[in-house]
Amino acid sequence: MNAEAMTEPIRESVKEAVRPWTFWRVVVTFFLWLWAVLFLGVAVLGIFALMVYHQVIQPGHPGPEVTLVVPEGAIGRDIGGLLAEQGLVEHEGFFRLAMRIDGTGKAIQHGEYQIPAGLSALEILHQLQDGPSRHVLGEQFKVTVPEGLPIRLAADIFDSPAAFVEAARDPALLAAVDVPADSLEGFLMPDTYFFDAAPAEREVVARMANHFNTVYDELIAEIPGGETLDKLAIVTVASLVEEEARSDGERAIIASVIYNRLEKGMPLQFDSTLQYALNKYGQRLLNVDKEVDSPYNTYRFKGLPPGPISNPGRASLRAAMQPAETDYLFFVSNADGESHTFSRTLAEHERARARYNREIAQQRRELGQ
Repeated sequence: MNAEAMTEPIRESVKEAVRPWTFWRVVVTFFLWLWAVLFLGVAVLGIFALMVYHQVIQPGHPGPEVTLVVPEGAIGRDIGGLLAEQGLVEHEGFFRLAMRIDGTGKAIQHGEYQIPAGLSALEILHQLQDGPSRHVLGEQFKVTVPEGLPIRLAADIFDSPAAFVEAARDPALLAAVDVPADSLEGFLMPDTYFFDAAPAEREVVARMANHFNTVYDELIAEIPGGETLDKLAIVTVASLVEEEARSDGERAIIASVIYNRLEKGMPLQFDSTLQYALNKYGQRLLNVDKEVDSPYNTYRFKGLPPGPISNPGRASLRAAMQPAETDYLFFVSNADGESHTFSRTLAEHERARARYNREIAQQRRELGQ
């Protein structure tokens, strides 16, 4: 027997011994790498979360003031870029993240600000929502149009209400919002506007219409396929939400009630549409009012009214675009005047109405009425 024949069994036995060790070494190595990757991922996420907290949420230490001018119509990315250019945030993305974290739904107001350096992105956002610095306002002419006013009531803010109403029907301005309507009702963005001098009514209307376009485009950009939404229908729903809601938290729920009733072919039966049809604001509506022959009478006619009944703000527009997922079909005001009770069935709704009537009657007795 030669030497090679004698060593062959030894080689085979070594191979057999090595195979299990090689397999387990691969398994152990794989899991070590897996744990290393997981650990690295957790570490990166931790560092990112810490950075976000430090840059976006954690209250800063105010330093020297920096002048910031927010132009009308600027969106989050634009404002974030301005803040980054002025050194008020590290990156515009931090400001956009603050806008997503913020739950107030308040709009940013354009104008000139004095922003202290060293603030967090969220603190800066809140300052921009509160409006321009007080000492700067003295050099500007300020016009505030509240949310939820129809054109006929918004016009009363101005020296010439007729000029405001006329401008809101100007075909050139109507073309700017690109909707089949004969007035800008619903398409004038409520906000505080600043001018270098007292503006003419048409100038205010034009600014409001342009600002509406900016806000609307910004909101639909948040929704996949948002550009396919029916603009007139969205703004009409938003105007109803604006008139019916008592708090920001209810807006998306009220929008869901509107869509649920429309889907089931139920009339909306909103008093706010009657007020618009009859120009009867601040007055008690009577049962006979529900018989008025107007396409805005949602007691008599199913579907949406032919157009908006007021000029809604950003929060109501967002609610109309992104309603809550509910099966509610009814709502009634609560006696606190600040909230509603939502119901799925008529029986639930009638119980809620009865409770409201009892509580209101009790309040009146306590007031001696």
